[in-house]
Amino acid sequence: MQLRLSLVTCAFLATTIQAEDYISVQYMGYDEDSGRTTIHTPAIEINKDFGADYTLNMTFVHDSVSGASPTYYDASSGASATLPEGSSLPSNIRYGDIPYEEKRNAFSATLTKRFASRDELTVGYSYSNEDDYTSNEISLSYLHYLDASKNRSVSLGFSYQKNDVGIYCFLGTSACDSSSGASGMVEKDNDVYNIQLGYSQVIDKRSVVKGALFMIQEDGYLSNPYMHVVRDFHTTPRITEETKPDARTAYGFSVEYDRSWSNTFSTVVNYRFYDDDWDITSHTLDTKLYYEWSDRLRTGLNFRAYTQSKASFFSGKRDYFTDQKYASSDRRVSEFDAYTYGVTLDYQITDRVGLNLSVGYYDQPEYFDATYYNVGFKYKF
Repeated sequence: MQLRLSLVTCAFLATTIQAEDYISVQYMGYDEDSGRTTIHTPAIEINKDFGADYTLNMTFVHDSVSGASPTYYDASSGASATLPEGSSLPSNIRYGDIPYEEKRNAFSATLTKRFASRDELTVGYSYSNEDDYTSNEISLSYLHYLDASKNRSVSLGFSYQKNDVGIYCFLGTSACDSSSGASGMVEKDNDVYNIQLGYSQVIDKRSVVKGALFMIQEDGYLSNPYMHVVRDFHTTPRITEETKPDARTAYGFSVEYDRSWSNTFSTVVNYRFYDDDWDITSHTLDTKLYYEWSDRLRTGLNFRAYTQSKASFFSGKRDYFTDQKYASSDRRVSEFDAYTYGVTLDYQITDRVGLNLSVGYYDQPEYFDATYYNVGFKYKF
């Protein structure tokens, strides 16, 4: 089903990696309303310092996903992702959930080298695999301090992602020809380039401001073979595969302000602006509040508000197409607002063992809501 769930990519604005050796084991659960999508994700992270100049970080993740994805289908043949042949009766055209199950295994690793100036060079690699989707990514970033006190820094990062998309021919997609066979699979690919320039400035002993500019370029097969649209509904109704442009360029920036108001209370406020040539513009406001009750216990609250405009080729429900070149009913490129609320708890059980818990609620008022939780242990060695 091509989950395309991001693992760990290039951390362009990451602060200096904390100098400690640890193993972290996490378990995340996610459940949408009415059981539409359920995700179970165990993960393990290993961080190891080699002297003062090198740090290796590795993460392993396994996702198990089940649920249903909304799209158009012909009710006469049941709720299926397979495209019907020929035209459909208007009364048989439905927009609803198509059941699916998927598993994903992913791995990422980063190696950071610190120089005599304490500048940092970080190289990374990540790999993700599903039955019909494979992703390989490499990343490179450099952090340079502008003064001896390390109060100011600039960072430059680049990543390249190579994605191979498997398309099952039984879906009836035009990507397959007669020689592929109904049970065969064809492969498409897409490339993603990401470049980001960041700046960080310590304002005083209690506050830091950060900023970044980014550009993202995608090329290749960017459609989803499981997503359908309806064409010529008022003449000869046909359910066909969606068609998105084979390129997308996006630009944007982010600004963050971190402040410790006292020895126990701190906040993080981040704003991100995004705009691309699919006519999608988005705004994200992310706020976090932390309170330290003791040397061992810290709690946090977070609120995230997100809004975006729709792509020029998006189809809303019962908004059909005729001969347009690009057409999609994918809600991810629709106009929507979303809100996330969360609570976190970090407790240091012993000097070596820590516990972290989080629970959250995600709401897209027009489409769905979901709850999620995470529980994990961190062992320092």
